[in-house]
Amino acid sequence: MTKTQKIFIIIFIFLIAVFLTWELNLPKKAIDPQNCTYSIDGKNITLKDGYAEEKIYDSDSKIITQYFGNSVSSDFNNDGTIDTAFIVIQNTGGSGTFFYLTVALNNDNICKGTNAIFIGDRISPQTIELQDGKIILNYADRRIDEPMVAFTSIGVSRQFLVENNALIEVTSEESSKETSCLLSGGTISSSLCCMSASDFPSSCLIGSCGCSPDNSHQIKTCDCGDGKCFNGTQCVSVE
Repeated sequence: MTKTQKIFIIIFIFLIAVFLTWELNLPKKAIDPQNCTYSIDGKNITLKDGYAEEKIYDSDSKIITQYFGNSVSSDFNNDGTIDTAFIVIQNTGGSGTFFYLTVALNNDNICKGTNAIFIGDRISPQTIELQDGKIILNYADRRIDEPMVAFTSIGVSRQFLVENNALIEVTSEESSKETSCLLSGGTISSSLCCMSASDFPSSCLIGSCGCSPDNSHQIKTCDCGDGKCFNGTQCVSVE
């Protein structure tokens, strides 16, 4: 191999290295969550400019899906690219307006939508926040015994994360029971209950809060009012 050939090879390798370094450091393109496909109730829905519609079979009505907003961006699946979580709403021809949370994942600069998780019907979205890698969704809802026209007065907070490119809910059991208590007409209080009892025990059963003071501790409970008890899931009438 001649000296000229060696120099040519060295220059060629150098240029390849420069090109690869430049390519790796190119800024990632921002994906557009309003032009992406999401799985809503097991069906793929493709938004175009934040909107999609589908005619309901044998009906003049349409299923309309729209980008609502309240978005927050972060690297939810830890692949080094920025993704976007947001709310989408869907009307299916009736009076309901169904709210869902979903995520637009940046897959090599191409939008890949996750599944959507149902949040509620005619709720009042407030904020979406980030906390320890989780998506915190805050909104207001109404009690389950109230009509849909009632004012949404119950504050709800739920937690989600992306795992294996799917959106999952990770709200704690305590938080879930607290929300269920409020939505079913109860109020949060505290009581001395047996040391073995955790927050929000069933008040429909005898025993969890019947221990002596020396064998009890203060925990959160759900007060359902006269004639009702908390069964661990919601307030129900005492049989």
